Amino acid sequence: MPRPTCRRKIGFQPKAVYFKPAGVPMTVVSEIVIGQDEVEAMRLKNLLGFPQEEAANQMGVSQPTFHRLINAAHQKITDAIINGKALRIEGGNVSVHEETAGPCHWRKHWGQGCVSADTAAGIAAASKNKMSKPEQGGSPMKIAVTSADGTLDGMVDERFGRAKKIVVFDTGTNGQETVDNLTNMNAAQGAGIQTAQNVIQSGAHVVISGHLGPNAFRVLSAAGVEVFTAPGMTVRGALEAYKNGKLSRLAGADVEGHW
Repeated sequence: MPRPTCRRKIGFQPKAVYFKPAGVPMTVVSEIVIGQDEVEAMRLKNLLGFPQEEAANQMGVSQPTFHRLINAAHQKITDAIINGKALRIEGGNVSVHEETAGPCHWRKHWGQGCVSADTAAGIAAASKNKMSKPEQGGSPMKIAVTSADGTLDGMVDERFGRAKKIVVFDTGTNGQETVDNLTNMNAAQGAGIQTAQNVIQSGAHVVISGHLGPNAFRVLSAAGVEVFTAPGMTVRGALEAYKNGKLSRLAGADVEGHW
């Protein structure tokens, strides 16, 4: 008698649960069933970019079990695409935990959800009036700088959404907070949007980075966050250059998305 499986935690339930090849009648199409737990494994690993250990922890399973789930899912989807079969999402010994295993619950420093650029920009615009806007070099403010190693003497990370670290510097106290951005760095998509949301949530009025894509720039602009570029500088040097008005301000995205 096979050993019973433990319930696997899933963080969402798909709205679309049936996919079939166009032009093939339902009466003759072959069907493959893929479990909700298998879909969740793909969502965590392939879409959100979780490391396998963290993805397994999210689902409450061992790493070997997670590996089997995602391999089974890949095999079924490949079979459906190559052989023209329908795919039904159904079953699996699962329990739904949307409140604790949502798309971005892994974010330990700021709890933002994974949203589109349009939604993120709308949220950012709504929060714009709540933020007092200090003048450059004037009132105390927070400045977010993308960083390669999280230190003031390290280099500015030139990729905003996939920066390794974010240094948030407070000009009023001369204090700093360093935030690990590794999960966004490895994200399959939406890294720029999520990092922009995090920066806004931190209370920063200014971003200093190397390059920004269109989605990240749109979200930051909607919140009234100014963006300056500082390629080839240390974080400390970039902050000093900003203070002295020597940084170039970006008027728009300077790279394509997914850069």
